[in-house]
Amino acid sequence: MPFSPADVWRVLRDVAAYPDWWPGRLRLKVLRAEREFVGSEVELRPFGGQPFRCRIDAADEPRAITTRYFGGFITGRGVWRLEPSDSGTRVRYELDVVAEGVVVAALARIVDLGRLHSRLMRDVFAGLQGALDSRHVQARATPG
Repeated sequence: MPFSPADVWRVLRDVAAYPDWWPGRLRLKVLRAEREFVGSEVELRPFGGQPFRCRIDAADEPRAITTRYFGGFITGRGVWRLEPSDSGTRVRYELDVVAEGVVVAALARIVDLGRLHSRLMRDVFAGLQGALDSRHVQARATPG
């Protein structure tokens, strides 16, 4: 993304604003937006899927955000990684989870869940890009 790691970090840290840029079909609800960031929690109710929760467990500004998935059909962790690059920031999301339950096991026989998650994350990244673009335009328009 053509923004500094600090710029990307500010958007990812603003949990209260996630509903503004996360894809609507994931139906994200902020349950807790902690001032200190760690401990913030959201619930996701993907269209056609079962709800689950995600909690910010650790933050290494502006390099990594570790999340924990729980309270639904998926358990494990995810990590946002921000790495400076010549063109701005390389943003990655690593996922290490286990899907649990009879319904998910049956669904996994029909649908490639990894591919589905990747498709949804492309939408999340597009939303993140849009939020960064919007903040950048606002910052340029605001007199210093």
